[in-house]
Amino acid sequence: MVKSFRSRLLLMFASLAGGVLLISLIAVWLATSNQSERTIERELEVSERVLGELLAARSAQLLQAAEVLTNDFGFREAVASGDEQTIISALINHGERIGTDLMVLQSPAGEQIAATHELLLLPPQSELIAMDQSAGLVLVDDVIYQLVTVPVNAPNLIAWATLGFAVDNELAVLMQQLTNANISFIDLQHAQVFASSLPAAQQAAIRALPGTLNALTNWLAEQDMAAHLVNLQESNLAFSTDDDLYILLTTDRAAAAAEFLQLRRQYIGIGVGTLLVALLLAGITARRINQPLARLSEAAETLRSGDYSEPVELNRSDEFGQLGKAFDSMRQAIGEREQHIVYQVEHDLLTGLPNRTSFQRRLNQSLQNGSSGVLGVLNLIRFREINDRLGQRIGDQILQLVGKRLENNIADGWWLGRLAGDEFVLLGDSKDLQDFEQLLARLKPLLEQRWILGASHYLLDFRIGYLEYPDHGEDVDTLVRRAQICSTLAKQKKQFARAYDVGMDESYMRRLQILKALPEAVSQNKLQLHFQPKLDCQQGNVIGAEALVRWRHDELGVVRPDEFIPLAEQTGEINRITRWVCAAALDQLQLWHEQGHGLMMAINLSALDLQWDELGDYLTTLLRERGLPPDKVTLEVTESAVMADPEQAIERLGQLRAAGMRISIDDYGTGYSSLAQLKRLPVDELKLDRSFITELSDNMADQTIVRSTLALAQEMKLATVAEGVEDDAAWQVLRSLGCQTMQGFYFSRPLAATEFDKWLQSYKAPQ
Repeated sequence: MVKSFRSRLLLMFASLAGGVLLISLIAVWLATSNQSERTIERELEVSERVLGELLAARSAQLLQAAEVLTNDFGFREAVASGDEQTIISALINHGERIGTDLMVLQSPAGEQIAATHELLLLPPQSELIAMDQSAGLVLVDDVIYQLVTVPVNAPNLIAWATLGFAVDNELAVLMQQLTNANISFIDLQHAQVFASSLPAAQQAAIRALPGTLNALTNWLAEQDMAAHLVNLQESNLAFSTDDDLYILLTTDRAAAAAEFLQLRRQYIGIGVGTLLVALLLAGITARRINQPLARLSEAAETLRSGDYSEPVELNRSDEFGQLGKAFDSMRQAIGEREQHIVYQVEHDLLTGLPNRTSFQRRLNQSLQNGSSGVLGVLNLIRFREINDRLGQRIGDQILQLVGKRLENNIADGWWLGRLAGDEFVLLGDSKDLQDFEQLLARLKPLLEQRWILGASHYLLDFRIGYLEYPDHGEDVDTLVRRAQICSTLAKQKKQFARAYDVGMDESYMRRLQILKALPEAVSQNKLQLHFQPKLDCQQGNVIGAEALVRWRHDELGVVRPDEFIPLAEQTGEINRITRWVCAAALDQLQLWHEQGHGLMMAINLSALDLQWDELGDYLTTLLRERGLPPDKVTLEVTESAVMADPEQAIERLGQLRAAGMRISIDDYGTGYSSLAQLKRLPVDELKLDRSFITELSDNMADQTIVRSTLALAQEMKLATVAEGVEDDAAWQVLRSLGCQTMQGFYFSRPLAATEFDKWLQSYKAPQ
């Protein structure tokens, strides 16, 4: 298949030229063929007319000769006197003089007076007379004669004189020369040729044919001859009394079409010459068209490879030149756009600093080259609070100020970029920790200065974690993660900077393992419920239990709820965990009620559970299926869960409380809820956090907080629960302060259901 555009263009031009020439040749061929046929037909028609005129002229000559004879006085006297010798002598002399081949003299009654042929061979006198003094063709003794019959008057009719010329090959050849067509006088039925200008072989071939028109037609086609076949009796050429007598006019088609054939050859020659010229011009045109296209194609390939430096010049003033200029303009525009795109891809649009992509490529290149250096991740503390309080526009302007100050004050050899959000990255190739700490010593006072934005001044707090590579990581993700861990630890320890130590990221790896294993643990019911007893603070009797979820992993060991619950909230698994905990806890409560223990059950809910629209319907269905009274279920939510979306929390807790379940605020006193929010919440009890209970007997401040909280709850008609009771002294203080319910390790740690049953059977309330 032709793939080259130049070849295709040349082929197209050649095809067009060849097609036009071929169509023209076919048209000329058909036209010349038709014209040849029409010419042959016209020639035969002309020949036929000329033949008629020749026969008419010969007839006139014969008639004139006959009239000369009959007008001769001596001849008439001889006929009138019946002088046979004189008549014969006159006929012979006259016939020799005019060259007649047949002479007959008959009486008006048809009796022979004198004749050169037997009278019986001629048509009857009446038919001869009927020729009306015109020459007729008559077959006499296998010879065709052109006859004329005239009267002999003296002065009355005394005889009829008939004169005739023989029609022979000599006459046929003479007529052929005059008519430009071969003349044959034939008897079609008996396949006889009486006279013909055709060669002897063709005359013999006609005689050998069957006596049919089809046979003659086929033979003419084989001989490539055109013909007119004229029946003398039916035509106007001559009078004839024989209905089988025909004149065959023929002409050679090849000879007749010779001029047209020569015309065809000439046209073919002209066509071939024209085609060659067209091909030459097509080649030149294709070359002129292909050259700029090839140049543009090379330029496009260069652009595709990413090289935008080479200009596109065609040095032409036509459309291709304009196309080249447009292409070069496009090259420049693409180059500028690519530079802009590359800049955008590799730079942070807000600060103008290199971004994460640029940083990753640079650090990867250093690691691949085997270079060593220092990586630091600088974090702007509480930047989200700045955004929330001052707005994103102010936050963006602060980030721009930070980026500009850092960029203006880092020493040569250090690379600065922005990772994302409030994180900046410092990279020092071929640097060590001492070099980085010297840089930090210079940056720290600069970062602690006030940040002026308009008329406002801001104090910002920064933390930075740093490490050496490749000592503390051989890939970008590991190095960044460990530097971020150092920054987080610096924030926790309220340090400006923290270097990485081996083993710092073990907790991070544990979180990754927990994230990976948590979906399987939920789907395969590998979680467990433990139950911690809840007791009447005044009497010490067991009144219920709190359901606490536990997870023991084969590799991770015991995974605490405070480890996996936040991760479950992040990954969306918390809803499935809540469903399982509620169902399992109520199954156990149903069993206890069936055993006669009228206990209540406390179940913890997360902030995301409060966003679950079907939570109320789900819990109501569980209670109805198990035949449990709703007031035996207490749903515990933390202050922080309520404050995540107070309006929605109030609405959801109101639905649950309306269904008959009790609502408890867990870890009360450690969150951010206000008394204004507390009075709006549809709650039934407050659960004091363990941080106020653990040292209650010895810490007066804790006693003051607990006393005031219990008094507040009593005034608001809310029940109170104290968790974290570790000793009898704390119990006694709570009892004296009027607390209603308590739980803690002093009575029992959280137990599995079977162990809880054993403990419940053996437990006796202290006196």
